[in-house]
Amino acid sequence: MADTPALLIRDATDDDIPAIVEIVNHAIRNSTSMWETQETTLEARLDWLHTSQASGFPVLVAQMPDGNVAGYSSWKMFRPFSGYRHTVEHSLYIAPAYKRQGIGSALLQALCERAKAANVHVMIAGITSTNIASRRLHERFGFQHGGLLPECGTKYGRWMDLLFLYRIMSPA
Repeated sequence: MADTPALLIRDATDDDIPAIVEIVNHAIRNSTSMWETQETTLEARLDWLHTSQASGFPVLVAQMPDGNVAGYSSWKMFRPFSGYRHTVEHSLYIAPAYKRQGIGSALLQALCERAKAANVHVMIAGITSTNIASRRLHERFGFQHGGLLPECGTKYGRWMDLLFLYRIMSPA
């Protein structure tokens, strides 16, 4: 990536979990990008990593030249029914100190490449409707508006709308 030539996108390991926990807990405490109110733990995220990897789902990290993890991305099954087996919903989070440096683009590009290699047909992003930066990032990667679910979540005492964006990764 031109903006971050020394950035390394790689599969997450157990050693990355403390940094991922920090990223997740910061999002839980300080934003509406994650509709969770209870912070996560090292044990919970280790279980998530191992379960994801055992299911064949990628968990990628963006590693800076100094070794710091600047962000992560992953996907899971969209819904637990066999008819959705070719559709995934992904997540992407960047540590606050590394936002707006092209790291989200690098992670999303790598995740899309993994999806194509894994014969994923559709990738879905569920985004808080007021998260303009995430919406624009996804639109730059060819994601299209798939629907809006008004007031389907709540955080900080207010109702939030969920915007679905999707990208068809492979031809029908």
